[in-house]
Amino acid sequence: MTAADAHPLTLYPLGDGLGSVSLVQSVGDDKAVVNAARISFGGDSDAPLNDRDEKLIRYLLRHQHGSPFEHNLITFKIICPIFVDRQMVRHRAGVSKNEISGRYVEMQERNFTPPAFRKQAPSNRQASVEDDGTLDQAAAARVWEEAWRAAFGAYQELLRLGVTREQARGVLPLSLYTESYFTFNVRSLLHFLELRDHEGAQYETRLYARAMAQLTEPLFPVTFREWRALHAGG
Repeated sequence: MTAADAHPLTLYPLGDGLGSVSLVQSVGDDKAVVNAARISFGGDSDAPLNDRDEKLIRYLLRHQHGSPFEHNLITFKIICPIFVDRQMVRHRAGVSKNEISGRYVEMQERNFTPPAFRKQAPSNRQASVEDDGTLDQAAAARVWEEAWRAAFGAYQELLRLGVTREQARGVLPLSLYTESYFTFNVRSLLHFLELRDHEGAQYETRLYARAMAQLTEPLFPVTFREWRALHAGG
């Protein structure tokens, strides 16, 4: 296995070849976390990460000393359905975002269609459950496709009529793909993962969160190992 195989730069969470998470750049590592913590008493160093450093990372996470995890950055380019993006953009603490603008460019005909439709959870207004066989999947897929194609067709017709892009985009569906640059520090990313790779989060958003974690974990392996152990009760 090559290094590229071990740490791919782009993942496709939805499996449709359109939605993707790409690692654009990263700054920092586990040692940077340790040095940020130890600077308070002048103990930072260029020495390789050792067992004592790993214990410190564990201590910082367990006792919620978050600031040492902020001296780094991970930038992703994320192409996702608008409804997924709107779940992600709520997390702005320690996160920077720039998104493609429908004012400046004509939006592409890129739409997400669920491979399977889910049912509304009976006891949770914001959650879904797997189809128990009572959903007409074919009918749902037909309605979905008719709706987004009609909406995108209306958008194109408005442009043809000369309507400005900033107004015409108002008819576009939430299933259309958008693309953004997101930059996190490790503290903000771990917080995001706790909320968006959670059983109560929307399934498609969870897939994106997992892809982001998969790309970042090799860059901060000790931090992620200790964070996962903490959240597993270890």
